[in-house]
Amino acid sequence: MAGVEAWPPSNVTKSALEARVRAGILRPLKDVGFPEWIVPSANDREPNPPPGYVVCFLSFLDRGFGVPVGRLIRAILHYYEVELHNLNPNSVMQAAVFTTICEGFLGVPVNWNLWLHLFKADMSARYVGKEKIPLRAGGCSLQLRQQRSGLYIWSTMPSSNRGWKSAWFYLRNDGGLLPKYSGKMVTEAPQKWVWGAPAEEQKRLAPLLVGLQKLRDAEVTAATVAIAFHKRSLLPLAQRRVPMFEMTRGVPWAGTRMLAEPISASDISARVEKTTHPEMKNSRVVPMRPEKGYISLVSMEFLRLLFVSFLPFP
Repeated sequence: MAGVEAWPPSNVTKSALEARVRAGILRPLKDVGFPEWIVPSANDREPNPPPGYVVCFLSFLDRGFGVPVGRLIRAILHYYEVELHNLNPNSVMQAAVFTTICEGFLGVPVNWNLWLHLFKADMSARYVGKEKIPLRAGGCSLQLRQQRSGLYIWSTMPSSNRGWKSAWFYLRNDGGLLPKYSGKMVTEAPQKWVWGAPAEEQKRLAPLLVGLQKLRDAEVTAATVAIAFHKRSLLPLAQRRVPMFEMTRGVPWAGTRMLAEPISASDISARVEKTTHPEMKNSRVVPMRPEKGYISLVSMEFLRLLFVSFLPFP
């Protein structure tokens, strides 16, 4: 397509991926014949993943993405009809924060209608004069609806994630849950990208919106949420054996947490500063459910029965 920028060559190294394995945000290599991840070849001038792999970015791992992929990312990619590489780092972070807000703070499964009520998708592009040029990566931007920002926690994202498009590699698509990589570019924003929750469902969101207001009043921010999921060594956007609100001390860590040992406070601070807005640097620390000191909202058992969430999977 004329005017479209070429993919930047990948600058990902094996050591960069191994560092994320040690950090607990990427699985180690265990399968020699079908490795969990692959460093692109120097001959790959643009992504060319082998069968069974998708294109992923280091910045996505840093923001809570993992495989086997969890319910919300599956729903997002299917509903907006995009592939993983069409998202950008801030979109991935918004999805990770929302998942954690639902499970870890509201105490309910991820609620798709609440997502639609609060968020929309928009097309990101490069402009040459008045001409809109689609992007190779990051063409679908997930954003909090400005007119409803007062209904949610403070979740402003960094204004720049410079260089993220060069940090691509191949990630095994476990279970085939992610769309197959085709190099798709977003060339237009379909009308449904701005649709909200159906009118008949919005009334049912009232208890969740009351809970969100309590979290907002308690000064919970996206940084607060990131601190909470890093303290538990969680990848919010990956599958877990148990939801966050059932993670008691007796729950085995394997299949739920990425590391058995706690992450140091300095490492958590560095991760959060890298992935959230600089003005959130001094956000308060708030425990998630079911830890001692979590913010009590309403009857969560009632809400779990009321808000059975049917996400739009393929």
